[in-house]
Amino acid sequence: MKKLTIIGATGSLGLPITKQLSQKGIQVKAVVRDVESAKKKLPKGVEVVYGDVSDKASLASALIGSETIYLNLNTTNWNESAPFQPEREGIINVIDTGKVLGVKHIMQIVGIDLSHPEFATKGMEYKTNRIRKPAIEHLKNSGIHYTYFHCSVFLDSFPTFIQDEDFGIIGDHKHPVYFTNTTDLAENISNAIGNEKAYNRSFTVQGTEGISFPEAAKRFASVYNPKIQVSEYPMETIKHLGLPSKEYEEFMEHMLSYVEQLKEEQVSETTWEILGKPSLSIEEFTRSLIEKS
Repeated sequence: MKKLTIIGATGSLGLPITKQLSQKGIQVKAVVRDVESAKKKLPKGVEVVYGDVSDKASLASALIGSETIYLNLNTTNWNESAPFQPEREGIINVIDTGKVLGVKHIMQIVGIDLSHPEFATKGMEYKTNRIRKPAIEHLKNSGIHYTYFHCSVFLDSFPTFIQDEDFGIIGDHKHPVYFTNTTDLAENISNAIGNEKAYNRSFTVQGTEGISFPEAAKRFASVYNPKIQVSEYPMETIKHLGLPSKEYEEFMEHMLSYVEQLKEEQVSETTWEILGKPSLSIEEFTRSLIEKS
């Protein structure tokens, strides 16, 4: 039986991935900060243990017996001077602890922009990569086998753009995007466990079809709720959304500006050969979301 320890199992992407890996028969251990809350969200077959990436002592206990780890952490700012960032010091703590405990393989999700900066038509740098890079280099130099999944934009995020019956897209998004989803990524992760062909490599994770954000939104909405209308708004709209902080507002503007000028090409053939080809169209994935809701 395949075994996997997941850190970040209850996040917006981590939760569906964890559920699907468990459904595949993988023995999953979730390392979480709030055990009781996680138990309510995760399948009964998932072992839930306490661990905090800021606390090496808790990791030393949580990671006992783990051979393969999947990291699904998230950075929502690019403050390089912050004393702690989950995707920097947090992951370094996991690596250092894992090495002592004999962890063999660590996998992590990152963006496709990190492996293909040439997709940025305006030469923009996605600033959160400044946070991620030190931990990435630390893992590559650790002696632990690594696998990175460089993912395109997730269809899973689409419901968050919907308010009432309006799918609001901020920015002028005309370039092709090869949208992916957590179902196909879960399959890639499953196929990477114990797979020596996946060791010490980076894989791009894309769908098979390159289309613009507005067109993808229309196809998603046609299945999700045909009453939904897709609307496009200028970037300045972000300033009027009432986001929780100025820092988060700046992060969202930077993220959407980066995606706006991102022009993907299909570069995932090697991923398909080693870890499996995407199986779901936009419409098929949308129907699966409806079934699970």
